[in-house]
Amino acid sequence: MPDYWIKITEREDEDIRHHHYLIEAKDEKEARKLALRFMERFIDDDENPEKIDDGYSFYNNAILVKLSDVKETTKEQFKDFLLKTHTINLA
Repeated sequence: MPDYWIKITEREDEDIRHHHYLIEAKDEKEARKLALRFMERFIDDDENPEKIDDGYSFYNNAILVKLSDVKETTKEQFKDFLLKTHTINLA
């Protein structure tokens, strides 16, 4: 099965955070479905998130979590992205 790069955008007031995940699925449609299932429990404390377009609203719209992008990738490409993002290179 192919790997898919899932980008999730979390918005709380004016703060925006991007989260990146790797998911294995048979196709993009299944990857989206699995990502949305994951996002439903994104904030553990909210027992009843509200379904919105491409995501969920938590705490009465205080936090919005949306599926921003899904694209086919490889574990190697995803790992390279994470290394670039989380490596400090002062040279």
